[in-house]
Amino acid sequence: MIGPVACFTFDNMGEAAEIGEGRAQPGEGAASGLHPSLARGYPNLLRLLDRHSVRASFFVEGWNGEHHPDAVAEIVRSGHELGMHGWLHETWHELDCDREAELARLATGALEAAAGVRPVGFRAPGGMRTSHSEAILAGLGYEYDASLGEGREPRLLPSGLAQIPFVWPGVDGFHYLRPRPASPSEVRDLWLEVLERTAERGGVFLTICHAFVTGVDDQRLASLDTVIGAARSDPRVVIMTVGEIARALRA
Repeated sequence: MIGPVACFTFDNMGEAAEIGEGRAQPGEGAASGLHPSLARGYPNLLRLLDRHSVRASFFVEGWNGEHHPDAVAEIVRSGHELGMHGWLHETWHELDCDREAELARLATGALEAAAGVRPVGFRAPGGMRTSHSEAILAGLGYEYDASLGEGREPRLLPSGLAQIPFVWPGVDGFHYLRPRPASPSEVRDLWLEVLERTAERGGVFLTICHAFVTGVDDQRLASLDTVIGAARSDPRVVIMTVGEIARALRA
């Protein structure tokens, strides 16, 4: 078992998911440059991580590589790890093999062109990969998949691809995007409790936050700030990116 490890990850960028879901038209957000996740969310999150000197993993839709290349490049310039999150946040587990391979290739190339580095990891939009994903990702040179997996522990898949799974209570939207959202203090306390349990027993404490959910809200940011600060100050806990966990599995 790896750990105790804390891992902070972030999904989505700009209006890509809204376009993919048909709630926005291509070019609307890019023309204005004012999508809240880009105007406020990403700057807030990057400042928070910089304040704690913490490296995180960001999973970005490949569409952003063409439409928001500077924002994609800023992730890498800020010292963080770049991952792929589909092309337009497709319902990934419903894709057929050919379409999945096409979108994975397209997204990988667009992100690499924008950032100057190839994305090292993948998280399926919606969390679920297909039976073909492992082979497709391995063929594109990916190091890990950070989607939902069988069990909760990181492991190596038969292809050698690392699987670093998440659980839904570690996702900000699980708590905040519901008819009666949890309060930021409730989420903070839950995550602090899980972090403490991880510090005592080992394993990986992993969160997924979104710029449009946590990054634009001061109270939610403050709660995440407290959790990252607790991990940073706990001598029992090592903070790692998802890629670093994947490489530790192979060591």
